[in-house]
Amino acid sequence: MYNKKRIMTRAHILHKHRPDHTFGSMLYYAWYFERDFRRLLSSQPVRFSYFKRDGSVREALGTLNFDLIPSDKIPLSGASDVRPKSESVFPYYDLVRCAWRSFDIRNFIGFVEPLRDAG
Repeated sequence: MYNKKRIMTRAHILHKHRPDHTFGSMLYYAWYFERDFRRLLSSQPVRFSYFKRDGSVREALGTLNFDLIPSDKIPLSGASDVRPKSESVFPYYDLVRCAWRSFDIRNFIGFVEPLRDAG
């Protein structure tokens, strides 16, 4: 079900980026992105933030839920077409900019808030 090769590769990339952390903690972080963050984005819009390449902070409202993405923006072969350029890149659909975006997981800051129904 989970892409274990991608998880291990991400853990190695993260550990190389943060050698002061244990490989085990970076493996946990890699599993988090593969399992929990992807599942959360697949179920609802989520506000999160990360550092952009220029060093500025980007607050995003993103999703991977195809029910919330306009039909003309959904990849032709569905979820299998939403592939990152490298294992450290995490793609998402930006609901504000109405376009696919991605960020490097090494630059992830955290959640701003999961959106919930007000009712």
